[in-house]
Amino acid sequence: MDKRGKFIVIDGMDGSGKGTQIRLLQDKLAGKNAFFTREPGGAGNALAEEIRAMLLRPGGPASTATTDFFLFFASRAAHIELTVEPMRQKGTHVLSDRYDSSTFAFQIRGENTDPWLQDMFMKVRETLPAMYYPDLYIVLDLSAEVAYERRAKDAAQEKSKFDTKPLEYHERVRAGFNSFAQHFGPVQFVDAQRTPEEVHADIWKLVSRELGLN
Repeated sequence: MDKRGKFIVIDGMDGSGKGTQIRLLQDKLAGKNAFFTREPGGAGNALAEEIRAMLLRPGGPASTATTDFFLFFASRAAHIELTVEPMRQKGTHVLSDRYDSSTFAFQIRGENTDPWLQDMFMKVRETLPAMYYPDLYIVLDLSAEVAYERRAKDAAQEKSKFDTKPLEYHERVRAGFNSFAQHFGPVQFVDAQRTPEEVHADIWKLVSRELGLN
């Protein structure tokens, strides 16, 4: 049986340059048995993608933090059990653009929800089987002001309902990633307020070490 593949999450605030860094990783890992996916949703996963459309469409029906919380975890269940885990069992490394770190930072802390929802997040996470836990989280970190400005200037990027929220929301999101790292892990932060090449060099060190490519 092939050695089980690793599961790595690339995460960070909108405007952190995450998309650029993932494209650079795709180039670096071409031909190295690596599969790239995303959340909410999942590459090639129709069920998870349907839930993604419900969550992110701008101007859609009114929702609540609790509703979004359970939708994100429903999408995650389909993603892990139908896409990520089968890949890992075949020995393929999986790299995901966002995961439960984003649920915690954006929905739990960003939305400034009641404490019981954070408790629910922790209880749900504690009961999940081992296949739901990544081997490594890499979070691109920069100030909320810079991230907000970058996102506002990016006319080519389609805006979801989360992107149009005020600066205070994005400040809470950044604090949420830091809080996530204190409770869960392993999480490595990378300073995203530098050139893409500098950021990529640090990310590649972490990824190549985790995948045993050094």
